[in-house]
Amino acid sequence: MHDFIRIVRNDILENNLFEKGSGIVIGLSGGADSVCLLKVLKDLQTEFELKLTAVHLNHSLRGEEADQDQAFVEELCADWNIELAVFKKDVNEIAQKKKITVEEAGRITRYSLFNQVLKERKARYIAVAHQKEDQAETIMLNILRGTGLDGLCGMSIKQGNIIRPLLNVSRKQIEDFLKGENIPYRIDSTNLDSDYTRNRVRNKLFPMIRNMFDVDPVSQLVKLSAVVQPERDFLESTAEEAFSKVAVIDSFYVKISLEKFNSLSPAIKNRIIRIAWEKINKGRKNLEYIHVEQILNLCQNGTTGKKIVLPKGIEAKISYGCLIFSLKTPQEFSSFLYPIRIGEVTKAAEAGGILETEIMPAQGAFKKYGYPWNINERAYIQLFDYDKLNGKLILRSRAEGDVIRPVGLGGEKKLKKFFIDEKIPRENRDKIPLVALGNKIAWIIGMRTSEEFKAKKDTKNVIVFSWRFIENGGDCYVRAKN
Repeated sequence: MHDFIRIVRNDILENNLFEKGSGIVIGLSGGADSVCLLKVLKDLQTEFELKLTAVHLNHSLRGEEADQDQAFVEELCADWNIELAVFKKDVNEIAQKKKITVEEAGRITRYSLFNQVLKERKARYIAVAHQKEDQAETIMLNILRGTGLDGLCGMSIKQGNIIRPLLNVSRKQIEDFLKGENIPYRIDSTNLDSDYTRNRVRNKLFPMIRNMFDVDPVSQLVKLSAVVQPERDFLESTAEEAFSKVAVIDSFYVKISLEKFNSLSPAIKNRIIRIAWEKINKGRKNLEYIHVEQILNLCQNGTTGKKIVLPKGIEAKISYGCLIFSLKTPQEFSSFLYPIRIGEVTKAAEAGGILETEIMPAQGAFKKYGYPWNINERAYIQLFDYDKLNGKLILRSRAEGDVIRPVGLGGEKKLKKFFIDEKIPRENRDKIPLVALGNKIAWIIGMRTSEEFKAKKDTKNVIVFSWRFIENGGDCYVRAKN
């Protein structure tokens, strides 16, 4: 085994990047880094029983040169017997429509396609070819924009289902390996174009630092990342634990107890705000330092009704002694009502999600999902007694006369009273999806189930309800803690 392959293989094992038999989608531009990544995973394919699929995006930015890149990767994958998915998108047009930079439009488009192929191939990981210089450039860009510990950490070698096997090797190591193995690759002429922010850091700022201070900024920034990562991880785990104690996550909002929140240290409070933002925004982007400061000031005031409008149509407000993050309420909201057909998907765009149903023998359902009395009431998968719900089930918004017999309450309650007791803001109540049988509510999705219909020890047949949210036309699964 080549020494370079051995180095990357050790990183893969030390960081548990993937399991044996994994399906991996590989971003393949045709440049040195991505060709190297493809070669490494190809050489390790037999040992780890990997199922590899390369994905190439023709950005339509460089005319004939981009078409030549596409032809190159097609020939390379054919020679190496690697499955390849090729896409062509006008990234410049996408950037103009979304009013974002071409760089950002390219990144968003690439990862959207990676995830599309991931789902189609039933793969598990997306492998991208970021290496040591990319890491340093990312950290420097974060510093220039203004950052905290998270930005100083840069990219993670494993982040969810995204893996970066080459993150600890340098561009020179990659190029020397390809040269020694006589493996061709393409050179992207836009890498020399200083109109792109990252290129200015790479081609102008870093050489200037080397010349003026006789310091290699790449090695220093990578060292900085290694130093701050353990501290960041400790703060993050502490904040996650604190968040679970002070916050409630619902279908349309995150609610944080002000009393508990204000008792925490500033470092933890800052992170809890960012965690809450991530939950409601489905990502941490677009929340700046100034927004965090505004939210903290809002919490110090603590007056019900006070609110601030944040990016992406999200607002933070004080209500009933809580800090609530939610999507800004539209002026009008249409009620919805959809018949539930067992075994089919029921979509409620007004509620931002879809409902799936499945009928199973009780013991099989309990084995797969756990006993219903152990499932968290706020989980998005719930088990009900099919024989008790064998009627015209409806997925709908609230209606006059709705009642529920909440688990653990021991009696029936009007839905309106339930929402008031739970301190659900009035403007959010119409958006909460309900599974109903007539005016009886079986499930207030994401909040509470009905004692009358929930599966029990003597249940014979179970109907499994699964709710998932939809974002930008694609599926965004909410995995609940049971």
